[in-house]
Amino acid sequence: MKKSLITLALCSFCFGLGFGLNNIAFSDTAAADKKIGYVNVDKILSSSKALKSADEQKVKSTTEMLKWYDTASADIQKQKTPEARKELIKKYEAQLTQKKKSIKDTYSKKVAEIDAQLNDAITKKSKEMGYDLVLRKDSVLYGGEDITSSILPLVK
Repeated sequence: MKKSLITLALCSFCFGLGFGLNNIAFSDTAAADKKIGYVNVDKILSSSKALKSADEQKVKSTTEMLKWYDTASADIQKQKTPEARKELIKKYEAQLTQKKKSIKDTYSKKVAEIDAQLNDAITKKSKEMGYDLVLRKDSVLYGGEDITSSILPLVK
């Protein structure tokens, strides 16, 4: 009984050792065949006309909202009674909240569209160039090839 347990333990150990060594050897050869690149996404975004346009639209909408706020404040100050002021304040606060949400949602939607377009452009160009893996530049410490200059012309 003891011999069969010892034999079973020895066989299990040998199997595990062989499997582990085989896995390490396979991993090393598989990684050597991969073509890895990286992209400076910040550089690409800073040259994006679509993102600049979205930022400008957000600033314009915010400026319009501030003008509206000044008008609303003046309207509140014109009210004679505290009850009328409170009622008007509630009304304008609800409108302000809606305006802020609208600006935020519009900007978020534009940024999401730009992000999707950028991801598609990077994926398409990377596959054309034969890359197996593409990372952001800020996550790469060593190795890989910078393909930012190949992606830049594709960004609008």
